[in-house]
Amino acid sequence: MNGVLRASPWAGRISARAGITAVFFVNGALFATWASRIPALSSRVGATTGDLGLALLAPAVGAVVAMPLVGRLLPGRSSRAFTRLALAGLMGAILLPALARSVPALGGALFVVGLTSSAMDLSMNAQGVSVERCMKRPILSSLHAAFSFGGFAGAGLGALAAALDVAPLPHFAAAALLFGVPGLIATGPLLARDEDSDAHAPTMRWRALPSRLVLLGIACLFCLMAEGGASDWSAKLVHDDLAASAALGAITYAVFSVAMGTGRLMADRLWARWGSVGLLRRCGALAALGFAAGLAAGTAPAAIAGFAALGLGLAGVVPTLFRAGADQPGVSTGPALAAVTSLGYLGFLGGPPLIGGVAQLTSLRVACGIMVLAGLLVVLLARTAAVPAEAEHARRQASASLAGSAALR
Repeated sequence: MNGVLRASPWAGRISARAGITAVFFVNGALFATWASRIPALSSRVGATTGDLGLALLAPAVGAVVAMPLVGRLLPGRSSRAFTRLALAGLMGAILLPALARSVPALGGALFVVGLTSSAMDLSMNAQGVSVERCMKRPILSSLHAAFSFGGFAGAGLGALAAALDVAPLPHFAAAALLFGVPGLIATGPLLARDEDSDAHAPTMRWRALPSRLVLLGIACLFCLMAEGGASDWSAKLVHDDLAASAALGAITYAVFSVAMGTGRLMADRLWARWGSVGLLRRCGALAALGFAAGLAAGTAPAAIAGFAALGLGLAGVVPTLFRAGADQPGVSTGPALAAVTSLGYLGFLGGPPLIGGVAQLTSLRVACGIMVLAGLLVVLLARTAAVPAEAEHARRQASASLAGSAALR
């Protein structure tokens, strides 16, 4: 058991969970900080919809570089140290898009953002899995809820900055200090050593990934394609295509984030009740059908409601896929998560350029139908997340523990 927990089990677990929850919140807030100001960044560099789509491909390249590297380095080492270093880097990286004066410069800046953000994403999820294992109850979805509420906070600040016509640079600098400094402090009580029974398993070969991890990664790709589309194009869809104000456009992503956060607060219990497959099928269906209805109506309020349905539906998908990947027998947590998240990030950061390219040929409203398709594909791939026998046993134990806690209350 981790040295922190050995000295004071309950205090260590509570402190570690509080710390990693704060880190997830900060990661969401910093991501939303620049994502909510994409219209302003686009106007600053004079980008067309197609140009912007290409620039938004750069973070995907950064993620592809960072995640396999971090995943290879994590086994036997501290995800706390990786999380702390990546957060410090992200605080500086989010300033770069505001300094860009051309589309190529914006793409380069977003590459660095993707590099640091994805490194932090993988490290904090590895820490979250370790804390969940120590607590012996599902908490991963609640951690991702903190990310979503962080997105709400970051997008809310972005909406305020847009309404007050604050330039991106001072806005991003203020956000880096406001969110980043408390985040660095919150890394203090994280687990010094990861809880990973497969930490010394043979090194996973990236050219011969277990088929289950590949399929989990593909499911994650489709989910994060929809989530990335919402983060990068929601404000522009409502503001440009549906003629709403810039502030209302920025608020759209905030609505999406709070809906996703609300769903994730419930997802741990739903996972314990339905299992991975049942949860994924229900979540994907809600995301696809709800967002399709919002797009079909063709008004700003309906689109915002559609993004809320999309966020609520996608809420439990990524935590479920990450948990299923971490439970891959014979593979250390870091590389297993890296395999799933690397493919997922291709959707999260590569999906928006795809939407931008389709929008250039048709319209942004039509292109956003890709997110509907992504939700349906999550439903089709849900069976992939069927967990190994030992993980299913742990799920049933967690379900019994949650039921006992509810009875006591």
